[in-house]
Amino acid sequence: MNKYCFFIACLLVSFNINSQNSSFDVMLDSIHRLRRLSENEKSDLDAKFKYAKFASELSYKTKIDSIILKSNTNLAYLYVLKNNLEQSKKLLDKNLKLAYKLNDSSYPILDTYSLLGYYHHIIEIQNDSAYYYYNKALKITRKLKNVSTEIDILNNISNLQFNEHNYVNSNANLIEAINKINLLPKNNKNLDKISYLYNRIALNAKYLKLYDKAIEYHKKALSINNKISDEHEISIYVNKFKNYLDIKINLAEAYKEKKDYKKTLFIYKELLENKSLLKKDPLSYVAILNNKAYTLFLAKNNNTKYINSLFNKAYKISDSLNALYEIASGGNDMAEFYYTVNKKDSALILSKRSYRIGKEIKNHYEVSRSLLMLSKIKKGEAGKQYLYEHIKLNDSLLDIERASRNKFARIQYETDNYIDETKRLTTQNILIVVIGLIIILIFILILIIRIQITKNKMLSFESEQQKANDEIYSLMLRQQAKVEEGRLLERHRISEELHDGILNKLSGSRLGLEFLSMDEDNPNKKNYSFYINEIQSIEREIRDLSHELKNTLLDADKNFITILEEYIHNQSKLNTFTYSINQNNVIFWEDINDYIKINLYRIIQEAIQNTIKHAKATNITINFSINSNNLRVEIIDDGMGFDSTQKNDGIGLVNIESRISKLKGELQIISKPKNGTVLKIQIPLFKSL
Repeated sequence: MNKYCFFIACLLVSFNINSQNSSFDVMLDSIHRLRRLSENEKSDLDAKFKYAKFASELSYKTKIDSIILKSNTNLAYLYVLKNNLEQSKKLLDKNLKLAYKLNDSSYPILDTYSLLGYYHHIIEIQNDSAYYYYNKALKITRKLKNVSTEIDILNNISNLQFNEHNYVNSNANLIEAINKINLLPKNNKNLDKISYLYNRIALNAKYLKLYDKAIEYHKKALSINNKISDEHEISIYVNKFKNYLDIKINLAEAYKEKKDYKKTLFIYKELLENKSLLKKDPLSYVAILNNKAYTLFLAKNNNTKYINSLFNKAYKISDSLNALYEIASGGNDMAEFYYTVNKKDSALILSKRSYRIGKEIKNHYEVSRSLLMLSKIKKGEAGKQYLYEHIKLNDSLLDIERASRNKFARIQYETDNYIDETKRLTTQNILIVVIGLIIILIFILILIIRIQITKNKMLSFESEQQKANDEIYSLMLRQQAKVEEGRLLERHRISEELHDGILNKLSGSRLGLEFLSMDEDNPNKKNYSFYINEIQSIEREIRDLSHELKNTLLDADKNFITILEEYIHNQSKLNTFTYSINQNNVIFWEDINDYIKINLYRIIQEAIQNTIKHAKATNITINFSINSNNLRVEIIDDGMGFDSTQKNDGIGLVNIESRISKLKGELQIISKPKNGTVLKIQIPLFKSL
């Protein structure tokens, strides 16, 4: 059923991806859905593994390291559950590289460190490496405040210390774990952990030869295990029956070490009354049979046949299960028994096998036991060699035990130093970056200030230039006014001379002629009359001319046009072109702001210079008009022209555009190659400039 669910889920995911054009959001949603399915407790392991693998494959398509890291961590954990530890290790190594790249300290890297610790602890049996990864995981879990995971890691570190015979520090970590778990809700999962931790404390106490304490903690573990609900007797997290067996066996062993064989045998008898024990937990069944036989042997029970049958039954089951530790341990127990009952050949075979398997599984204690027994069985030089090897191994184990008491502290110290050094370097790098940024900001600030100073200078220069332009224009106006004033005075003088001098003389001559014409006998009377009329006509013309010359109304509006025309006239002489200036309607230039007139003069000046330099025009026309309070100017030439649709970065046009912009006006350029150029300018007259 789960297989069908898996294929349906995959098809749905694939359909979603294809139908949505493989969009990132759909892919990400599919990855999250597959992860949830892989974590579903109701699914079997194979189905969960397939979901996780598919999620990992999709994650690689996203090319986002954090997504890949999380999916691979989930898959690595399922590889562990499937006992494919080599593949899990490969994924974990990839995850570690990704974590370093991301500088990550979140749950995926926590899981990566935990699983790497587990791999080196259980598979490689490299306690140093295991402790290194567990310790890094412990620091992260404390940072993340994940108490449940912290308890598990403390327990794993305690296991390492137990394996190194560092029972005191092992107990310290177990007690810390219990203190933390007591803060959590008392559900079945947490009760199971507390029971397990007390059982572990009891084992440490036993190896420290504190047998009464060991018995006390075993009983406490048993009491807590009894509080677990029966409906949760066996689950993925809790196995009440298995816990019960482990605690009872360990309690019996504590009594055995205390030499209270009666209580030991009573516990084993009670456990063996469970007829389904072999089916439920064959390894525990083997341990109980073997331990019962060994306890009877230590208690010097005379029923050697019964003891032998128990040993053989346990050993055969261990062989069938290929339970290497049970074979090595049970073989050493049987070898002692056979040596005592004088079956030395059987003892020799069992001891040699236990020695070989003990070395294979790296269980030094069982290797030491088998060497001691071999030294007793073998006589002469061979026996001595086994004894020397036994002593050498024990001495090395003692050295390892002494060294291990400080080894984990050293690893932790070195790890802390490494972390502190990393933090210091990180802080130093951050400080360097911050100082660098401050220097860059100071440099940028200085640059901005300098740019602003330059802009202010430019603005000041433009302001001064504008003042100078205004002054120049004012001077030109004053000069023009003086010229006009001189002309006016000269006109007055001429008018007065004509009126008072010539006109009076003509009037006198005319009167004399009129008197002569009164003579009726004068034959020239008709001629006199003609000349009198001519003189009167001349008088009228002179009088009209005198009045016109003496007219005080000066055309002030011609000042701007006069200045402009004077400039264009001079340029036309130098550059041989014709020109015309037209006003389509009456423009009162004296009412127009001087600022407008100055800039307009400069615009026309710039346009004519452009025409002279680039257009090679033969005729220039300038038209002025006023419409709706806007002054309109057209500057037309018949020069070479250019493509006005293309961007033109010439300084002349830029200056023209700048001045028009200052006047809040508009510029339109109409030009084509070989078709001349038209500049259309519109300037508002009554907007604030």
